Amino acid sequence: MTATAIAALLIILASWGLKAAGVLRRDAAPILIQIVLYLTLPALVFRIMATSELHTSLLLVPVVGMITHVVLVGVAWAVCRAGGASRATTGAVIIACAVGNTGFFGVPLIAASGAHLSLPAAVMFDTFCTGILTWTSTFWISAHYGERAGSGPSAGPMWRNLLLPPTWAMAAGLLVNALGVDLPDGVIRPLEILGAAVLPLVLVYAGLVIEWGGVRRAWRGVCTATVIRLGVSPLVALAVAAALGLEGDVLRTVVLMAAMPTAMMSLVIGGWYRVNTDVIAGSVVVTALLAPVVLPVLRAVL
Repeated sequence: MTATAIAALLIILASWGLKAAGVLRRDAAPILIQIVLYLTLPALVFRIMATSELHTSLLLVPVVGMITHVVLVGVAWAVCRAGGASRATTGAVIIACAVGNTGFFGVPLIAASGAHLSLPAAVMFDTFCTGILTWTSTFWISAHYGERAGSGPSAGPMWRNLLLPPTWAMAAGLLVNALGVDLPDGVIRPLEILGAAVLPLVLVYAGLVIEWGGVRRAWRGVCTATVIRLGVSPLVALAVAAALGLEGDVLRTVVLMAAMPTAMMSLVIGGWYRVNTDVIAGSVVVTALLAPVVLPVLRAVL
């Protein structure tokens, strides 16, 4: 994982440098995400779920994520209250550290990091934990602490987003796996090629959306969210996973998924409700740059 993480950091910095030089433009970022969301990530998820050996212990993976989320919300609230943070900053810190970028960053990074990790566990964590929390808890927290309580998107759009292509790909992969269908090489190889493109596309996207203004303006909140997101979160996940009896590849994967950088969707939702988006934007930048350093350390000690 060390080599993969270092490469990830270099790609982020390279794409940011090309944007700064005017070679790449920030308005290309949404196109990259559309390609990932509708083509490459579904291919990766389908191949993982269709070809992997699945175990009942995977059902506990989202439980670990949910419990970890609750603990992180409590920790972030307590730290902000003790520090006298404003209401908008408190909400921003909570949503910046309570949900990680497990789909666009976590799943492809785990897939590219070699043996002794569980790809199905990564998919389960993203789909049944992060996917649900993003469109429920993040909305509720933002609405509670933001300036536009009750004015954001309705519940309908929230739940429809749970049915995005990666979720359908996971369901189709599970069906193929349950039926014992052996996919021919003519199907597997295109899926492998598309799946391998997820991580580099996401890393280029991360470089294009890096903005340093939020870090400078809200450095206290950014530091708080970063420490909780990359430091406290994996420790909590490790304790919860061990208590529930998870071990081996599944446990290692759950802990790493809990240490993924701040979810970019949190910035979008926080903006809808007008919490302190400088905190969230700064956390997205800092955690994305530090995660490639933190994750290999966690992997080495697990």
